[in-house]
Amino acid sequence: MTMLPEKFAHLEAWNAWCLATETERNHRRVSLPFADISAFGAAMLPEVEAICAYIDANRTAEGGYDEKTLNLFHLLLSLAECAPAIESYNPEVEVVDGYDTKRFVADEKHRLRPAI
Repeated sequence: MTMLPEKFAHLEAWNAWCLATETERNHRRVSLPFADISAFGAAMLPEVEAICAYIDANRTAEGGYDEKTLNLFHLLLSLAECAPAIESYNPEVEVVDGYDTKRFVADEKHRLRPAI
């Protein structure tokens, strides 16, 4: 089953990153080797502008998104979750000498959470 809009079908290999919550995205990031995170980033980074434009253009009349567009949005949020590891922690997946991020409990209903 296709999870992403047809225009982004080439990103279907990364569907496991279509995660709805910050907690799920963080747990996935810290559970994978750096090479997997880096490969995900390399696949997504060239697509960011097109993804953002698509998401902006495909809001429903009610202000939400259809399922495939929402999955694409979650994929983009997963890239944002991985970006610090790719840019700063390389080759680690977590902050060196930092705290265990699994101890951090995200407020998934916080008012500053990304709009869906």
